[in-house]
Amino acid sequence: MTDAPGKFAPNAEVYGPGYYARMYRPHWFLRNQRKYEERGAALLRIVRPSASLRVLEVGSARGDTAFFLAPRVAEVVGIDAAGVAVAAARAEQAARRVVNVRFEEVDARDLTAAPGGPFDVVLLADFVEHVLDEVLAACLASARRSLARGGALAIYTPNRDHWAERIKAAVPGLQQEDHIAVRPAARVVALVEAAGFRVDELFFSASPYPLLGALDRALPMVGLCRFRTCLRAVTSAS
Repeated sequence: MTDAPGKFAPNAEVYGPGYYARMYRPHWFLRNQRKYEERGAALLRIVRPSASLRVLEVGSARGDTAFFLAPRVAEVVGIDAAGVAVAAARAEQAARRVVNVRFEEVDARDLTAAPGGPFDVVLLADFVEHVLDEVLAACLASARRSLARGGALAIYTPNRDHWAERIKAAVPGLQQEDHIAVRPAARVVALVEAAGFRVDELFFSASPYPLLGALDRALPMVGLCRFRTCLRAVTSAS
């Protein structure tokens, strides 16, 4: 990582108030209802919520995922390195009056700074693509230390092998300025295993795009049609 000490990403300036205000803004093609239904189903599959589960969410942004999980688990601690994100999440929490969620400003490179550990699940949902390998490797190593015995790591991230990500990478103007490290699924698996985890489940969701998503659903075995990498891993000693 080449940014100054204390910065969580070389493009940290992207994550201002406007970024979080625009997040998840509905769009008939890019952010339609099907996208969030499939995302929610994937998250439930990799987190495996229960009434006693304690979750640490890394890169919690404005809290949407934490609020989604809150009714299904004992507690969610959401952390983000962007103070503006934590402030937005806390404001939304107060408005919703959700009592089993908390948000803290913590650098992903040291999850032991998150209060309330150890946790049953460390969740990286739409986080991996926002950080370079140096940060992700430190995060994964720290996640292992932050888990209770028998705990799990859960990851949901874009798959660089998918046709949509290939097009975005190749066509000027389509790149997302916040997605600085969209990785192939194999690279995500390699980094997870290097941190001492064993992959327990790996599957891929289809894209939600009208008409085009049907291609992914018809050919799930083809790398080009694997939209999101969905992974659950446990420590190799588990």
